[in-house]
Parts: sequence; structure tokens; C-alpha cells
Amino acid sequence: MLGGTKMSRNQCPNILFVFSDQQRYSALGANGNDIIQTPVLDNMAREGMVCDNMFSNHPLCSPYRAMLLTGRYGWQNLVIDNEYRPRKDIPTLPATLRQHGYGTAHVGTFHLGKGPYPEEDRYGLDYLAALRSGGSYFNQSYYQNENGPTLFDGWAPKVETDLAIQFMERHMDARPDDPFALFVSWRPPHWPYEQYPDEHSIYDLADIDVPGNVPKQMEAFARQEIADYYGCCTGLDAQMARLLETLERLGAKNNTIVCYTSDHGDHLSSHGYGKPFDNWMPESMRASKATPYEESVHVPFIVRWPNVIEAGTRSDAFFGAIDIMPTLIGACGIPLPEGLQGRDISGVWRGEGVPGDTELTPGGSDSVYLQNMAHGWPNRHGWVGRWRGVRTERWTYARWYANERSPWLFDRLEDPLEMVNLANTTEARPVLEEMEERLHRWMEETHDPFEYGQRGPRGFLQLGQEFANPDLYKGWSVA
Repeated sequence: MLGGTKMSRNQCPNILFVFSDQQRYSALGANGNDIIQTPVLDNMAREGMVCDNMFSNHPLCSPYRAMLLTGRYGWQNLVIDNEYRPRKDIPTLPATLRQHGYGTAHVGTFHLGKGPYPEEDRYGLDYLAALRSGGSYFNQSYYQNENGPTLFDGWAPKVETDLAIQFMERHMDARPDDPFALFVSWRPPHWPYEQYPDEHSIYDLADIDVPGNVPKQMEAFARQEIADYYGCCTGLDAQMARLLETLERLGAKNNTIVCYTSDHGDHLSSHGYGKPFDNWMPESMRASKATPYEESVHVPFIVRWPNVIEAGTRSDAFFGAIDIMPTLIGACGIPLPEGLQGRDISGVWRGEGVPGDTELTPGGSDSVYLQNMAHGWPNRHGWVGRWRGVRTERWTYARWYANERSPWLFDRLEDPLEMVNLANTTEARPVLEEMEERLHRWMEETHDPFEYGQRGPRGFLQLGQEFANPDLYKGWSVA
């Protein structure tokens, strides 16, 4: 099966794409963590491929989901921050798959609209079971297309897994000759970390390794945070087992691409960051994500595709959220829509090597383009700043709009915890200039208006964006 080869409908692989919220790369046994217990995902890694250089280009909930949906950056899909609505006049991943015979569904956190969800607000999804709110992970309500919200008892990831299984069963019964594409978005391990079933509270605080970039005065707090965070991840692992068992029971295992990843990472007190509700902190430090740091941008990615992906392999090919839509479409042998800003790396999964750079992805073969565009939520006066960055195998580089902060340059080979900023050192000047040149190439080829675009009264790019729920943010400018 070759990349871009058109397949008949019953040859096209199913897609089961599962992603958690705020799970950093290191929070997975398959990625070298000896403490966390994720046996199901670890076994999936042994059966498939681990993509070690997977990054969240915009490490924030709604912007990640909009990239997954559209294959475009925020200045094109108009989701510059949480609580914005994606454009409806461009191709989407579920709509493209549906046009080629797929049954499409999304279950869990949607974060790209306001329920209920009629056809015109589902972006090509046949079935959408969208979590109404994320404040608690027990006894939550869901919109199901035009209906709801309906209350479901129990832990939200279990409820969502139930709904996902029911979709697969309905699809296989009603359309056995057609493929399906199911996206499952679990809310944990996003805080509140302690909201998980007691059976997964298995971690001894004495065993928890607190990274060296957590300030000493935050170590005890961070240790408890990490233990609960791991409890959430172990709970999700148990739900992953149920999804994989369903594929096997329905006879769909061998023709299903299964992916597991996360929308972005979590600082968990690294570098002294807190949470948005930590009002005793400066606004710029109330962030568990959305920075260029490793803990924020680097996420796990495991893919299993029987008889195509060589079992037990790892890839160091650079891979960003922006690449997911073209890669999944390419894996299914479907022509790519016009306007996508990422690369199809499905050839890496087939063992064909890393694709070369394109006009839209200058340096995509050995780097990723990173960004944050606003304040994380429409009703905030400030946050981590508006920045752009580039991550390579060795270097992390970022700079801020209007010099909100001084540039960052970290040598990850010598300083993996990213604690020594080299941007203002004479010795690192040649590297800084090289990374700035890389950054400019990304800006130019992706037509990023970061430096020259019109900005509104709050300093955000004015792109024609709209709030998903304008009634919630009366008096707040979209830009």
C-alpha cells in the first residue's frame, strides 16, 4: 500500500485517534518513565511505532484541536486562543474523510463551539458527543449532536469510552463495508489532578521523581501533583484497553490505525509555573502550558497499524500537530485538500523515510514551528505573552512580540532541563542568528502575520475571528 494510492472503500483503514488533555511526553512508560504505570499503551508501543519528536505547535487546548480539525495554523483557521470558533469555509479532517465514505465521530472534549451542535456546527462529524464543561471529571453532561445536555453518572473518561464503543458498534452494524474515523478526547490529566477513581491512586510520594527545574520551595507540592497526574494517566490507560478490546471483538483490529497522543504538555511546577487561578503569582507565571518549554510542547505519540507499521519501532522524525490531518488523510490514500500547512508523514509509518521540506514547511524535516497567540482565555488581561519559536533536535529558540520578554535560547544537549538561557551570551551568538533565520523562514513560508499583521486593542492579531460563545465575553474584544 503506497502513499497517495487510492483505495477502495472497504480497503481504507479505520481511524481511532485518542488524545488526552495536558499529558507531557515523559508521562508514559514507553517513553522511559519507570514510575508511571501505563501497561496498555506500553504494549501498543511494542505493537506499533513511537514518534519521539511529536510536538504541539500551539500548546493550548482549542488551538491544538483547531489544527487537528483543519490542518492550518491559527492565523488561517481563526482559532487564536481558547473559546474561538473555527472557520467553516475550509476543508476539515472529518469532512474530508466523510466525503470518501467514512463514518465520522468525536467523543469527549470538543472545545470548538457551543452546544447543542446541529449539522452546520459539526465540521463534518456524523456524531458528536461533546462534554459540556470541564470543571469536574465525575457526573458530567454531554451534548449529542442537536440533543442535550444529558447527564451521565461516573468518571468522564469511562463515560466517553462507553459512548465511543457504542459508536463503533453502531457503525459496524449499520455500515460494515464502510470505514470509520473516531476521535476520542479525554479531559484528564488536565487539572484538577485528583479527580480520578480511587483504584488508580497507586503512587507512593516517596517514589515520585521531581525534576530539577522545579523550584525547591515547590517540590513537596509538585510531588503530590505529579502523583495525582500519574493516577489520571493510569486511569486513562485502563480505558484505552477497553477501546482496543472493542476493535478486536468487532474484527476491526487489523484494519484500524490507532493513535494515542495529547494536545499539549503540563509544567507541573517546572520553572516555577502555577495555574491560572494562582492569583498570588504574576500573570505571566500562571500557566501550566503555552510556553516554549519542553514540558509544554513535547507530547507522546504512539501509532499502531497492523501489517503496515513494523512492530516495536521508534521514529525521530519531526512531527507537529499541524501534520496530523495530512498524515491521516495520506495514510488512507485520499488526496490532500488544498491549503493544508503541514506535511504528510505517513511514509515514515510505512518505513519509507522522512519526507522532504515543502514550500509551506521550510525546515519541517528537522524542526517544528511553535507559537502562542493570545492570553489563553478571552477574559484575561495578560498571560505568557505572544511568541513564536523553533525547536530542533538540539535547540529551543523563541522570541516575543514587541519584546514582551527577552529571547530564549536553550541548548538541550547540554541543558535538557532548559535552565540556562543563552540568548544574550557572546558564545551562542552564531546559534541565535541561525535559529532566528530558521524562525523567519517559517514565518515567511507560512504567511504568519506575527510581525506585520494588524492588531486589535488587546494586541492580538485582527483576522476576522469570532468567539465560539459571544454571550460569555460581552465587553471583551476578539483582538
